[in-house]
Amino acid sequence: MTQSISLKVPAELDHPFFFPEKETILEKECYTGWNGSIPFEAFPYEILYYNNVVSYAPWTKGAMHIKELLEKWKGIDTECSILFSERKAGRTLGLMKQGIGLFLNAVFWMHGKPVVLSDCRVQIESFYNIPVNAAERVSFILARPASFHSYRQLSELFREFEKLYVKFMIINKNNRNV
Repeated sequence: MTQSISLKVPAELDHPFFFPEKETILEKECYTGWNGSIPFEAFPYEILYYNNVVSYAPWTKGAMHIKELLEKWKGIDTECSILFSERKAGRTLGLMKQGIGLFLNAVFWMHGKPVVLSDCRVQIESFYNIPVNAAERVSFILARPASFHSYRQLSELFREFEKLYVKFMIINKNNRNV
């Protein structure tokens, strides 16, 4: 029997796009380990972490999970592409929210940190393995998440990030902690 708990959205994750409400409900047991088949919820591991609830911390082994995040994006990318080609941009918002969340997870986790939305731009600018102008591009996407131009930017960010990730993994292939 899984136990749902109500948690305050921590200051580190307080962002109206992802959390219009100040509280969220999570099934704590789902996050005691890594389970890639969990349906999308915005930053569940971080919510638990910032609320001092013991759970798995994927950023401690972030590079290990990035390949899976990139695969999830490929499915979202395909769906968005179809919706935009059918001129159904209004139906992309939920998918874009998931995609932006996956991108932020990938970037932060590869750098061994939990996602921080409240200071996102400064945090991203402090990272070394990121696409050019990533912070500005993420800001642009968050300002107009359901627009075709934001989708194209996010798609490009993922493409560029995947190249950086592959390079990172090659350079660190003998490092067991990656």
